[in-house]
Amino acid sequence: MDGVNIRKIFGENVKYHRKKQGLSQEQLAERLEISTNHLSVIETGTKFVTYKLLERIVKELQVHPSSLFHCSLEAPLDESAVNKINAIISTELAQVEERIQLRLRELL
Repeated sequence: MDGVNIRKIFGENVKYHRKKQGLSQEQLAERLEISTNHLSVIETGTKFVTYKLLERIVKELQVHPSSLFHCSLEAPLDESAVNKINAIISTELAQVEERIQLRLRELL
């Protein structure tokens, strides 16, 4: 797929799931402990999220991480593909968290 804009796909999916649950930007932003403006730039694809914020979004919207990265122009994902994607995302998030904790310990 040429010209994939992961931030835009992610933002559109956050917005879709937020609206599906009947939440305003203000309500979701409050639950995520971020400003409404911060959520707005995420939903428009202008900015991306940290892994910590990604975890909070997944928890608050009660969705699988892969659903936030799926492009509606692609074929629907089967359960096996979703499980593989979720495993990759979980592994990557854990590795990032480990690296950050290691770097923080080095500073202290």
